[in-house]
Amino acid sequence: MALRKYRTDAAVAASEAETAQAGSPAYWVCLALLLATVALAARIASLW
Repeated sequence: MALRKYRTDAAVAASEAETAQAGSPAYWVCLALLLATVALAARIASLW
């Protein structure tokens, strides 16, 4: 019975995380940081 409750709690938490991920500001900040890192790497590579 405890295992069923644990699975249910985990499923609810995963569902909430999935719905919050696409619209959360943290998602866009991480995406912007990733793009900035790629742009910086390309700029450094072009200098060599």
